[in-house]
Amino acid sequence: MSYDKLKDEKLDKLLQSYFGAEFFNPKHSEVRSFFKKFKTQFKNSKCKVITVAGTNGKGQTAHFINDYLSSLGYKCGLWTSPHVLSVTERFKFCNDYISHDELEEEFTDLYSSDLKLSYYEFLLYCFCSLSSKRDLDYIVLEVGLGGRLDAVNFLDADYTLLTSISKDHEEFLGSSLSGILKEKLGVCRDGAPHISSLEQDYLRKKQDHFIASVVDKTDLFEAGILKQSDDYFLRNKVLALYFINKLLNKTSNREELLSEASKFVCSVTKGRQEEVTIENIKFIFIGAHNIDGIRKMRDYFLANKTADKSSILCAFSKRSDEDIISSLEILKSSPCLWDSLNVTSFEHLKALPLSSLPLTDGVAVVEDWQKFLDKVINSNKGQWIVTGSYYFIGEVQKYLNSRFSIL
Repeated sequence: MSYDKLKDEKLDKLLQSYFGAEFFNPKHSEVRSFFKKFKTQFKNSKCKVITVAGTNGKGQTAHFINDYLSSLGYKCGLWTSPHVLSVTERFKFCNDYISHDELEEEFTDLYSSDLKLSYYEFLLYCFCSLSSKRDLDYIVLEVGLGGRLDAVNFLDADYTLLTSISKDHEEFLGSSLSGILKEKLGVCRDGAPHISSLEQDYLRKKQDHFIASVVDKTDLFEAGILKQSDDYFLRNKVLALYFINKLLNKTSNREELLSEASKFVCSVTKGRQEEVTIENIKFIFIGAHNIDGIRKMRDYFLANKTADKSSILCAFSKRSDEDIISSLEILKSSPCLWDSLNVTSFEHLKALPLSSLPLTDGVAVVEDWQKFLDKVINSNKGQWIVTGSYYFIGEVQKYLNSRFSIL
C-alpha cells in the first residue's frame, strides 16, 4: 500500500459524500439481499471463504493466511478493517493492495442510493465485486465487529477461525464474555471446519456448547499446540499456520509450527506492530484499542524485554471511564518497560476528548500531540509506542508523513 495524500483524500471525500462517517449498522435484513449474488457465485466456484473472528488478533491472523497462501501460488483476496491511512488497505489481492484509481472507478460504478448500504457494507460490497472478477482460490475475511451481525457473515464461510475473546463494542455485543463469544461464533456453519485459540478454559467449554453441531472443530490449547506462555503475536501466527496445514491436508505439531512461524515473514500491516524509524527514533504503531489489547501488548513487551525502555503516546476512542482507567492501570503495572506514559486526544467523531479523560497518577496528559511529537523528534533519541485507537495511529502517521515522507 502506497499512501498518496491527494488520491486518498479524494477517495475519503467521495465516501463522505455517499455515507458520512463510518458507523456500525446492526440491521442487516434489508441489505442482505444485495450480497446474495456474490454468495451464490462463490459457492458455485472453486473459491473458498475463510472467515476470521475474534476481539484481538484477527487482523494479523488474516494477513498471515493471505501472505502464506499467496507465497504458495494461490490466488487470494483479503478483506480487513478498519484502515489506518488509506481505504485501499482494506482491499488486498495476493501481495498487492488495490490501486487508488481502480478503487475510485469501482466506487463510482457501483454506488447508488438504491443500495441502502452503510459505509462499511458498501466497501465490502465493492470488495466482493472486485473478488468476483479475479478467479480467486481463497477469500480471507476479517470480521469487523462481532460476527453474527457483521456484513461478512452474508457470505457463508467454508472455514472459520476464532482468535480471542474480551470486552469491546459492548454497546452492540454486551458486557458478558459468554455473550460476546456467542456473537463471534455466529460466523460458524455446520459443515465448515472451525479452529480456535481461546485462552480461557471456561470459554472453550462454552464454545463447545454454542457450536455443538459443528463436527470438525479444533481447540489449539486443548490440542497442546498452544501454551499460556506463548505471546499474543505468536499465537496468531500458529493459529494461521495450523489452519493452512489443515487446508493443505498436512499434519501439524507444535515444534514444526513454531519453527515455521519464526521463519516466514508476513508483510507489515498498518498499525499492527508496524515500525518506522526517523533519524534515531523508532516509532512502533500498535492498535491496542481495548483492555485485552493493552494487556496483550504489555505482556508481549514483558516477554521480549530489553535494557532500553520505551515511552508511550496513547489516545482512545470513546469508551467508559472504567475501561480507560483499567487500560492505564495495566500500563502502569509494568514501570520497568516505560520511560513515560502520555495520553492525548485527536480530532475525530469517535475520539475521546481530553475533557472526558479520567485522570490518574503516573500518566501525563498531552494537550497538543503534534507539538509534543515535534519535541520528541527534536530530541533525536528513544523508542516510542503509539497505541490506542487505530484512528489516532492514522492521524499520527499522516502528520509524520507530512514532515518526513516516510510512509
